[in-house]
Amino acid sequence: PGIECKEELLLSLLKPLNKIWTQPEWNEEYMHYTYRLTGLLCNDQFRETICLLVKSFEEEIKGSKIEHSTGTQEKCRPTSTTNYPCSSTFPQLMLALLLRILHFIHMAWMDRSECYDLPEIIWRARLISTNEISTFLKENNTLPANDGVDVRRMNAIGTWLREIRETGYNIIGLYASVERSIFGLDCSLSINTLAMDISSMEFDHVGKLIQLSFIPLVRCCPRGCWDKWVLLLLESLFFYCKDIFGYAWLSLIHEGRAEVPAYFGNLYGPEEKVKKLEVELLLKFTRSVSYLLGVLASEEFNSGLPQLNCPKSDLKSISSSSLMGYLLLHNCFGRFSMYSLFGSLVDYQAAKEALPFCHALIRLAVATDDERLKQFILNEMLPTLVRFDDRSPPSGISWLRSELSSSIEVSSMKDVVGLCREIYDVYLHNQAS
Repeated sequence: PGIECKEELLLSLLKPLNKIWTQPEWNEEYMHYTYRLTGLLCNDQFRETICLLVKSFEEEIKGSKIEHSTGTQEKCRPTSTTNYPCSSTFPQLMLALLLRILHFIHMAWMDRSECYDLPEIIWRARLISTNEISTFLKENNTLPANDGVDVRRMNAIGTWLREIRETGYNIIGLYASVERSIFGLDCSLSINTLAMDISSMEFDHVGKLIQLSFIPLVRCCPRGCWDKWVLLLLESLFFYCKDIFGYAWLSLIHEGRAEVPAYFGNLYGPEEKVKKLEVELLLKFTRSVSYLLGVLASEEFNSGLPQLNCPKSDLKSISSSSLMGYLLLHNCFGRFSMYSLFGSLVDYQAAKEALPFCHALIRLAVATDDERLKQFILNEMLPTLVRFDDRSPPSGISWLRSELSSSIEVSSMKDVVGLCREIYDVYLHNQAS
């Protein structure tokens, strides 16, 4: 009960807890091997204690008298101070413990080769819940039979995993928007938790991480910390998109099924129902990625990005006042491909957010005369846009677009055609003449 009290008590608890979670013995026992998670996850008292701690962290931040944003709707401008009455060590200790807890949870998905070593109760607790399924499909999905499994405990563990993970992501986003000092902390553990664990996470998990943590961190990160936070976060995310996300869309278009079942959570049920749910989960993740791309390309972070008709500029000088320029300077787009962006164009809702990113890439390529980016635009972006407009009946793209048709289809198609025309005017018109 005392955990719900004030920061003084929280601080007195955080110091010994951090020592416990950073001990070599603890790391060896619980943080290296997936099958060793079971003892703690099945311990009701452990789960309840962690839940109280994490909820207390969230309440502490929400209770501060500083306006904040989740990062999904509003712009944020972090302040340099907060109303915390106690030592400045509180944020460091709180975030350090929170990130260790998140890494512990990510471990349940981390090494897929060891999933077979997980007890049935933990393996099933990781599956998408009936309530989550109902947000995508009106009809209920068929979940695996629960023979020999403690259903009450399984549901409790599954709910705990989801709540702690999402609350933890939200705390990081809230903290970035109300406390600038987060960017001055030692970020090695932060990056390992928020970025390096991504490769093993499901689409739904990464989508929530983008919305709740990545976008607020990008929006609120000071220019001087882009290298330690934004660059490293996006490098890992773009690699994930290029490798897993891109393949999911590629296989969906050409084979009629996104062939990455593990990243959908190994869904159960009739094949047609599972296929429909996979598409819905892929679309949801696509829209999260597209929203982030729109943030990266926004004028707010690219005041130094020249217009198309401006003289050529030095990339290094542009990068000082343009996030897009900064990412290009550090070759972050080298971990990006049009297959990652393709889903954002197939889905009209996602296209609305992603197309400004494409326009910004063209402006950046023209301003800097960067050969890598120019080749990306001509050899990947333009052909992809042309295929997107393919209306021939045998086309998998045409079939997909009809399946995903929406009220903003016409306006999105006009935007895509406009983007093609812009590329032609900039790069191909003179050659044709």
